[in-house]
Amino acid sequence: MKKIIALFAMAAAVVGVQAAELNLKVDGMVCSIGCVSKVKQSLTTVKGVDIKGTKFALGKKLGAVKVSFCDQTTSKKKIMNAIKKAGYKVAEVPQKKAKGKAKAKKKA
Repeated sequence: MKKIIALFAMAAAVVGVQAAELNLKVDGMVCSIGCVSKVKQSLTTVKGVDIKGTKFALGKKLGAVKVSFCDQTTSKKKIMNAIKKAGYKVAEVPQKKAKGKAKAKKKA
């Protein structure tokens, strides 16, 4: 019975949480093993972050990371600082641009 009550309490807590998405350009994330792993590891140190996808930049300079996060637990700044501490330059992709790329991929 205690387990059922605990599950209901957790579900109620989750319902009230706002999730935000963040698309980032990561300068220097050029390999699939070391670079991506290092960035993912840095993001695991930030509470409330869920990594939705990564894309390393083979032959290019900029990789990409997409995350969702609880905006009541953390912030864009904390997420970006974690990646910076891992040794990468990071910049937010404007939402309008990020949505345009997603629509272009759906059409393809």
